[in-house]
Amino acid sequence: MSVPKLRLLFSSSRKLHYVSPPKIPENAFVSDSILPRLVTAIHEQRNICPLAVHDDLEKFGLQYRKLNKLASDCEMYHPKLQRLDGWGGRIDRLVTCDSWKQLHDIASTEKLIRIGHENCHELKEVWQCVKLILFSAVSGMVSCPLAMTDGAATTLIKLLKLHENCKPGECSVCSEEWKSKVSEAISNLTSPSPDNFWTSGQWMTERAGGSDVTRATQTQALKDEDGVIRLYGNKFYTSAIDCQVSLALARYEKNLSLFLVRLPQEYDGTVQIERLKDKLGTKQLPTAELTLNGVPALLLAEKGIANIVPMLQVTRLYNAIAATSYLRHVTALAHDYAQSRSAFGTTINNLPLHKMSLAKLETFTRALILQTVDLSLIINAKVETPSLSSGVSRVLSAVVKVHTAQVAVTTLREGLESFGGAGYMEDTGLPGLFRDACVLPVWEGTSDVLSMETMRALSRGTAQADVLRYIRELAMGWCVLGGHQYSEELEECEKLEIPLLELNQYLTELEIALENSQYTGRSVAMGIGAAHAAAALISFARYSHNSSDVAAARLWCKLGLTPLNRIDPQDISDVLL
Repeated sequence: MSVPKLRLLFSSSRKLHYVSPPKIPENAFVSDSILPRLVTAIHEQRNICPLAVHDDLEKFGLQYRKLNKLASDCEMYHPKLQRLDGWGGRIDRLVTCDSWKQLHDIASTEKLIRIGHENCHELKEVWQCVKLILFSAVSGMVSCPLAMTDGAATTLIKLLKLHENCKPGECSVCSEEWKSKVSEAISNLTSPSPDNFWTSGQWMTERAGGSDVTRATQTQALKDEDGVIRLYGNKFYTSAIDCQVSLALARYEKNLSLFLVRLPQEYDGTVQIERLKDKLGTKQLPTAELTLNGVPALLLAEKGIANIVPMLQVTRLYNAIAATSYLRHVTALAHDYAQSRSAFGTTINNLPLHKMSLAKLETFTRALILQTVDLSLIINAKVETPSLSSGVSRVLSAVVKVHTAQVAVTTLREGLESFGGAGYMEDTGLPGLFRDACVLPVWEGTSDVLSMETMRALSRGTAQADVLRYIRELAMGWCVLGGHQYSEELEECEKLEIPLLELNQYLTELEIALENSQYTGRSVAMGIGAAHAAAALISFARYSHNSSDVAAARLWCKLGLTPLNRIDPQDISDVLL
């Protein structure tokens, strides 16, 4: 071959591709390996028609490529803070890209918050959860303000219901004006209209600490001469600061109280943005340090900590949804990529070791999907069932958050490896998914903090026995997801006998580990999460009789049941000398 022809062959003007990039699914719901069947199964078990939910999810799934493009724009054009105007006056103007605003509008029109709060369907929590699983990974981090918005709406609805029969003068918090302001906030936080839709912040973390808000909160709430309560202090880590309202904790009189803040539409000095946070990931999300300098606030509850529990349950569920969504997204791309990428004379999906990697990604994705949907059913359960007590909800709310976050981060790193060098290149969009997911073990309580909370919850009453019983009954087929008592007897499956035996042995080891969990609480919390995922996989496989579901349950019990650490406390002390 002549030199000119060689130059032409390798010319940069030629459209040469290293390899075909993985294709974003045309319909993320229809193409998913488990979501359509899971939605159908949960409805069938309760004798509810799934058509309305299926139709909506199919239509939403068609927007996946559009959402991915908008999310990519948000990753490219990060928010910026314009502190001063041209004349040197302070304005603290936050500049975000148009795609960030479009994703907010889509979240509103698709009723991602409203579905969970209107009486539109008997299984609205499943509908909302699955829709958010489809959305979160391609939301450009709009899923974060949605979590706080849903948490705020849930808290306000519960408080309004608590005070619905209060008469003037009977309550130090409630008044007709208070009810009007809370009702207005609820209406806007759940609005399907972009023009009326509000998002909420969550102002809890201060310089003195994050999770330990009881001791760390120094912000003061003071009543001025006109009787208006105003907040003064510093909020060290506040996400989605382009929100319209925020829940905030502050010290008021002798209490740590909960407030609703309506952010000023124009800069007036009462809320000052000191700086935007420079983070490892989630750079699309405007996160800031704020100084509160007399911003007006509505007192929601004198006892603040007790009244943020509903919000924490919601935001932890959203954390699990995000973890599930990221892993689901990368798994789908890895499957597609493996079909087009060739190595050693064949496409890599035919190489045994890579098939094993793909099978692990698929199994772990299904495990997270099932336990997250199960948690959405559990925390929204209207009444306790023989298999489901309030202790189960409290424990699994923390455990599933810890487990899904840790599994997602670890497995996503392995997922990126399946793309070879392309998984390390920023312009493929893949590293950003991993960086964004790294916030999940931290947000809404680190793994250690939530493990300590889990140990405390398990020590109350019959919570430990209730949780372990629920996991066993779910695996044995005595109940289905959400603790529902399914009327028909599920057939035995011979291929599920081994994973059932492995799970039961693991639960026995777990009970032993719980006896001395002061130093191994994190291992125990992860163990409960792994066991819960195993039970959910076995339960679904028992119902579906699908060989792929059975295989996923068997693989999870080999790969996903995390080792339970048995550590001598003296070794911990000695190594830190």
